[in-house]
Amino acid sequence: MLRFARLFLVSGLLAGWPASLPAEVLVSGFTSGQVLRYAETNGAFLDVFVSNANGALSLPHGLAFGPDGHLYVASAGNDRVVRYDGATGAFLDVFIPSGSGGLDYPVALVFRPDGYLYVSSQLSDQVLRYDAATGAFAGVFVAATAELDGPSDMTFGPDGNLYVVGRFNNRVVRYHGTTGALLGAFATNNLAQPFGLRFGPDGFLYVVSGNSASVQRFHGSTGAWVDAVIPTGSGGLSLPVGANFGPDGALYLASFNNNKLARFDVTTGAALGDFVSSGSGGLNGPNFFTFRPTTNATTSTPAVIVTPTNALLSWPTAAVGLTVQTNSALAPGSAWGHVVRPVTRSSGSFTMSFPRTNDHQFFRLITP
Repeated sequence: MLRFARLFLVSGLLAGWPASLPAEVLVSGFTSGQVLRYAETNGAFLDVFVSNANGALSLPHGLAFGPDGHLYVASAGNDRVVRYDGATGAFLDVFIPSGSGGLDYPVALVFRPDGYLYVSSQLSDQVLRYDAATGAFAGVFVAATAELDGPSDMTFGPDGNLYVVGRFNNRVVRYHGTTGALLGAFATNNLAQPFGLRFGPDGFLYVVSGNSASVQRFHGSTGAWVDAVIPTGSGGLSLPVGANFGPDGALYLASFNNNKLARFDVTTGAALGDFVSSGSGGLNGPNFFTFRPTTNATTSTPAVIVTPTNALLSWPTAAVGLTVQTNSALAPGSAWGHVVRPVTRSSGSFTMSFPRTNDHQFFRLITP
């Protein structure tokens, strides 16, 4: 008898986020010392969201919305993290004081459900963590070793482990997601001063190679180099830094030297044009950016169609940054493995097709 696969969604979206706030993209202007806001639909300039009138920011880098719905900005020039009202952009406080825990040139910010904020400290070659509610220093998560030189962007992968870009030694290094223990270099091929990285909905790892103005794609489980999915200079890229997958499934890149956000189809590698045009709204030195969460939903219901030989999984493109995992059982402690397969986008949905392996196959979509 044919048994249908069961699935559920862990979205990782922010609980309590006001659903009335518009869909927006917020971009750090490294040179201008501001955070600018653009419409998510067409990249039109909206306003200067963080004006930095009080000078609290210096060389802004990574952006993240916290569990409280407010915006947190890594201030690399003065070694702190600053918090702003998530709706108005008004200054709230210096959330992590300058140099707390040895923080030295913070770049990336990641909130996790474990109650911590993780911060990459580029000039101390560490990843530090802080209490997500108070900003109190909670210890060194990734210790300095020769394996990692100049941590830039970072992300928790579908396997739950932490992947960190080594900007100065041209690699991505993997660490245990619970203990921070070094697991070794993960991706090393064809990278020249890498900055940003993201796992795609297809399970592959996309790494921005700044000096070669390209994006290199790696197998999400093994780290084997796959291809230069976005070749050198495509779309007019010049020193690309930050990367994010948008709600439309496209890959967005901050092009630092020519002050724009470019957009690409990663299925074909085709440039889709400038999303934020060069210098729009005074954009100067864009490095990292984020899409504002627009829903207070914490769960959603994906769809699955099962035949005797295949399963077709689909979920809305509005659910950004999710990856697919599979398991043959739901017993406590059973291991989930992530699925690396092509993803297509059509009519507002991502879809993934894969062969059935048994009649008791479970799937989930997670935000790392």
